[in-house]
Amino acid sequence: MTIERCKNYRELSQTAADWLSRRIRKNPLSTIGVATGNSPLGMYRSIAKSKNLNTKSLSLFQLDEWVGLSAYQHSCRSYIENEVRVPWGIAKKNTHYFSSNTSLLKSKTQAEEAANSMQKELDRQGLLDLLILGMGQNGHLGFMEPAEHWPPRECYVSALAASTQNHEMISPEKTPPKFGVTMGIKSILEAKEILFIITGSGKSDVYAEWRKKVVTPKLPASIIWRHPRVFAVTDL
Repeated sequence: MTIERCKNYRELSQTAADWLSRRIRKNPLSTIGVATGNSPLGMYRSIAKSKNLNTKSLSLFQLDEWVGLSAYQHSCRSYIENEVRVPWGIAKKNTHYFSSNTSLLKSKTQAEEAANSMQKELDRQGLLDLLILGMGQNGHLGFMEPAEHWPPRECYVSALAASTQNHEMISPEKTPPKFGVTMGIKSILEAKEILFIITGSGKSDVYAEWRKKVVTPKLPASIIWRHPRVFAVTDL
């Protein structure tokens, strides 16, 4: 694993964008797993502004999605549409979401069906060329939350931790979602390369714990240490 420390979020975002741009230029048909949230946002916007970078032929796979939202604009899908797919000029047919169109996953049953469908699509597509991940305040990856035991290896429905339910992305929601659907360990460990972005207030302690390299389901991000090709960038 390569870990690069940056002096601030702006430098982090540009460093991550440079790393990703080099890989897109090398393979403009790359399949990319896409995280949402504040951590990768600066990078996404930097890529959108890049000149002479062909992003139109990329394929995107959503990393995770909330279950039980009341408004589409708070969804991970909406974020990806607004910050990645449209600005990067990627065709809808090359973008894979847990939910169809602008519909929301309203129930755990719907989410379980969506997880199964996404896993089938991932298996059909083959290995992700690139996977973009961020680390949550409690050390989660996507919606893979801390637990006593590792979750299913394939896409699954996760019970969200209290800290995740308080995420600012869904702060306008009157009732925070209790569940989320997410890629599992299989897609993470089988991705050809991972870009791991570690930034944000309140994450210094969990980052220090992660640096101990102890792989445990109590710190889901620790599974990253088992991957052979990870570029981690941080401003902590």
